[in-house]
Amino acid sequence: MFQNNKEFPEPYGDYVVGLTEMDFIDKNRKKLFGSSENNDRKIPIIIFYPADHNFEKTKALYTFKEEAESINKATRGLVSSKSQYIKMNCYRDIPISTKQNKYPIIFFNHGYNCHMMQNSVLCSDLASKGYIVVSVGHPYETSILKYTDGQIVKANKSIIEEFKRTMDSNVNKKFKEMKKNNYIDEELLPIAADFFDYFKDTKVWDHVKIWSDDNRFIADMMEQLDDGSIPSQFEGKLNIRNGIGITGHSYGGCAASQVCLDDSRFVCGINIDAPTYGEFWDKNLNKPYMVIGSKMIEYLARTTFLKNSADSYLITVDHTTHMDFTDFIYYARQLKFLKVLGKRKKALLRDILSHYHIMFFDKYLRNNHNSEITEKLSEGIGIRWKEAVTASNNH
Repeated sequence: MFQNNKEFPEPYGDYVVGLTEMDFIDKNRKKLFGSSENNDRKIPIIIFYPADHNFEKTKALYTFKEEAESINKATRGLVSSKSQYIKMNCYRDIPISTKQNKYPIIFFNHGYNCHMMQNSVLCSDLASKGYIVVSVGHPYETSILKYTDGQIVKANKSIIEEFKRTMDSNVNKKFKEMKKNNYIDEELLPIAADFFDYFKDTKVWDHVKIWSDDNRFIADMMEQLDDGSIPSQFEGKLNIRNGIGITGHSYGGCAASQVCLDDSRFVCGINIDAPTYGEFWDKNLNKPYMVIGSKMIEYLARTTFLKNSADSYLITVDHTTHMDFTDFIYYARQLKFLKVLGKRKKALLRDILSHYHIMFFDKYLRNNHNSEITEKLSEGIGIRWKEAVTASNNH
């Protein structure tokens, strides 16, 4: 009954997927969490990238021992720590493809107290289509991370507990009340303002800015990788001139939105099933943006869609829950019994998430205006979109 995948699905695209890890020290930001962080902020990244051959290397494993044990503990033993042995369709440290001179870049941000590989299938699908995908870690708020020198850093318990206390019964009660109504657009903004006002003096609200700054610092590092200031095989391979795309799940979706507000280098973004915690919530991002996820986003993320003056998309998927938009659908299907996962088939969920990401970034990073972003892949998918400037083409 609890049988799970021992290997993830083959990526969509024609490229082999390479995988490498790096970390960088931001000497301008020290002791962000008081006594919990005594040194400069050290940010790890995982890079998924297009390659031409696997060079007869073995497939990379999904995770490391301590991370697998952390997932096991977080799911109360329902997800085996043997998840560390799941094989990905990626190969560590193989040469980048020579088929193109440069490749467009997409950043990915995981959910709060989650892990950097939580959407490895999505990242692999994008890399197999010719994108360089950078998964960004957030020290002390990533569940557990491992630097290239082997150092292990766990999430800060006091901060995690404070986040949990913020999401108290009053919040759940408010959200349940919201869901009893189908608000038209004009009605939603004041309702959302009242809901989010509760968070504005909390770390839930403020730390989105920390995550945004992590991304902005890593964008600086990508520029140095490309110009050769930091030696690597990525020298001259990063298409920074066309701008960077960004996506993220849950709190990582909040970070993606905030980054689009904060930094002109990020030219388009996607929020995967995240509320709008952070100062961006009622701002005009003025960049192509997509919100995709469960019906929750109709209430807690529609404001981004409504406020944005550039091309905007709001895609809802019926019968899904928050974690349906992660790798859990491949190796933790038993979580359906706890209603952590919804009723949709994993192959369809993968198609939905990867398809809309590929179409969106093809259009706004590669200028492929034939991308069929508004195509419905299945029944039970709601799609709204509006075009830039006039925002009059609401569907």
